[in-house]
Amino acid sequence: MSMDGMQNWTNYLEVMRNRLLMVNDVENLIAVLSDVKNIPLALSTIEDVTDGTGLNMSLSVICSEVKVIGRVMCLVSDDMFTTVQLNLDMVRKINSKISVDGMGVVMKLTLKNGAEFLLMFHTDHVEEEE
Repeated sequence: MSMDGMQNWTNYLEVMRNRLLMVNDVENLIAVLSDVKNIPLALSTIEDVTDGTGLNMSLSVICSEVKVIGRVMCLVSDDMFTTVQLNLDMVRKINSKISVDGMGVVMKLTLKNGAEFLLMFHTDHVEEEE
């Protein structure tokens, strides 16, 4: 990557970080997700969730691309093994903040059924090895 390209990438990450931090509703989230390119992200459950059958699950998907089809967010893990689809109409509340390590943005999605997920975007400036 050229110096110019690097500068553009840094600017892009800065713009995306600021946009992600301003997300507070589903419409904003859909708009931002359709613009996110090449930013690694992860979706995880905050606590183990049970499906009522006694099955306890904890979920974490790490991927480099997210798609929004209609009002459904689709994440496919980088190993192509796990796919998660979340109907964004089920999201009741969104809180965004800078991650603890300062390397990105963490978005807490609270669903209408009370379940909570973390959507983490790694927006830190990534150095390209020469």
